[in-house]
Amino acid sequence: MKKLFAATAIIALFAMLSACGISEPVVGEDLILGAREWYTSLDSAKVEVVNEETAEAEQTFIYKYDEKGMMTYSYVGKGEGISLAQYNNGREQFTDDNGTVTALDSSDLNFTAYSREVPYPMAGEGLILFYKRAIIPEKSSIEEIYMLGFAGPVTWVHHEYDPEKLGQYDGEGEISAFAVDYHFDADGNFIDMIERTEITLDGKTESHAYEILISEQNAITRVENVVDISRIAEEN
Repeated sequence: MKKLFAATAIIALFAMLSACGISEPVVGEDLILGAREWYTSLDSAKVEVVNEETAEAEQTFIYKYDEKGMMTYSYVGKGEGISLAQYNNGREQFTDDNGTVTALDSSDLNFTAYSREVPYPMAGEGLILFYKRAIIPEKSSIEEIYMLGFAGPVTWVHHEYDPEKLGQYDGEGEISAFAVDYHFDADGNFIDMIERTEITLDGKTESHAYEILISEQNAITRVENVVDISRIAEEN
């Protein structure tokens, strides 16, 4: 994929989609909606998007809200020949896009400050994907399984989606298959989720699997600037 990470485009797609619209419940719906509510209630967290094939985090997003609800975040992403780092504290933003470092402040028209009311997409409920209209009920399931590190059973929810009912995918090729696996502990708490995508491009199909991990919940005390701002002066 030439675009920045297949998972990025999919997260952006689902962030714009509503979870509502169909009255009939689907398996695991209450658990997923509860996880979305829990996630958006956090004051801070670390999110990693891990490539299942390489076991490497291709995206790392760290955020913290202050007492007024304003967000400070850092984002680091990497792909095939692509890298992006960004830091935004609500007053200024620094970006390193494939080695080109730029800076914006709140007076710039292109600057965006994020908050609880206007969250960065990866801080919104859309991170925990759930688009009810596109789920295929007969191909979805819920069951108890056992996972390494958990003494008791874990609830596994599997949803398969109809690609034709998804919104516009902002990536190369087209989504030919999409499924999400969610895991919850014995108390119904979110453990992780895995997005499995097949993308067809020029008659060839590529498979991607990404695990979404949410850690350090309400434990981030300071968000570090991941951009080397000394390079701004060097480049100018």
